[in-house]
Amino acid sequence: MKTLKQKLTSRKFLVAVAGIVSGVALIVSGNVTEGVAAVIASVIGYLVAEGYIDAAAVKATTERIDATVDNTEEREEPNSIGFTD
Repeated sequence: MKTLKQKLTSRKFLVAVAGIVSGVALIVSGNVTEGVAAVIASVIGYLVAEGYIDAAAVKATTERIDATVDNTEEREEPNSIGFTD
């Protein structure tokens, strides 16, 4: 798992924070609808990006496990006295 420092300095996170700050600035200046939309879009965008990355990592891990299982199943099993046929 990534360290907290790596997550806080990732481009995705920094873009999400910039979107939230921009949204808050819009809200303070009186553009409430646009500000709320910017904040929500930033949070959802970050969550979708992290979810995509997590899904790709799970897929890669699953493929490695499947390959290992397939490799293990292909090995010859020893017979009752410990020798392979």
